[in-house]
Amino acid sequence: MFVAEQNKKSFPLEILAFINTDERLHNSIWFGKPVVSQNEISKFDYDQIIIYTENIRFIENIKEELVIKYGIQEDRINTQLVFCQLKFEARHIALKQAASIIEENNVEGAVAEAGVFLGEFAQYINRYFFNKKLYLFDTFESFNKNDMKKELKFGTNEEILQAYQVNFLKTDVDFVLSRMPNPGNCIIRKGYFPKTVKALEKKFAFVSLDMDLYQPILEGLKYFYPRLERGGYLFVHDFFNDGLPGVKKAVLEYQKEKGIVYMPLGDGLSIGIVKV
Repeated sequence: MFVAEQNKKSFPLEILAFINTDERLHNSIWFGKPVVSQNEISKFDYDQIIIYTENIRFIENIKEELVIKYGIQEDRINTQLVFCQLKFEARHIALKQAASIIEENNVEGAVAEAGVFLGEFAQYINRYFFNKKLYLFDTFESFNKNDMKKELKFGTNEEILQAYQVNFLKTDVDFVLSRMPNPGNCIIRKGYFPKTVKALEKKFAFVSLDMDLYQPILEGLKYFYPRLERGGYLFVHDFFNDGLPGVKKAVLEYQKEKGIVYMPLGDGLSIGIVKV
């Protein structure tokens, strides 16, 4: 959720700050705005608090907490601007259903995510593929500088790219593992991809690529797609994200080379590829 102020000169809102319950993120900057705790709400001269949650079922619970615990007037809480809730829900449902199909069809192989950040999506991969080994690939140190330089050539906004870069520094292995339902099945591969796949010759039933930039996404496709078992799924996040054009460029290049077929997942950002 975040605090926002009605902006009379531009549509529709000006963000003043992001509120996050994770203390590790406090005093950081997201997209040029501070991340604060819910105890700091009263410091801001705001018109609305817009609730953001990755699960729409939690909206009323968050609203109730704001009113009862923090004394926020109910008419100043906006639950109508949905933002990313439905986007995450669609991707989440697609993952759950893909896992069900993979299980029904006895598709063998491990599962993986490249681009883990805080483990938000990885925890569901671990849950729905509870008995499969989950390989987690991430630098845990944000973007590679050379990859960022290359991204600027594709028209990526430098300010947005730097904001992502700073945001993605706020992660670590222990925090990610603490979120996993079955951490014993998680194998961390920390470092720059694809160097972190050295000596790993696995077959995969499911892979999520969420590395945001052209070069890592292209390398992810080159490594994982040939190793995807027949009937396996590969999700690519941010394909439809105009702010990260390198993702789509990488997919289209690989499609031209290998003839892969993809379809949207319904979250407005992601595509899914099935190995046939």
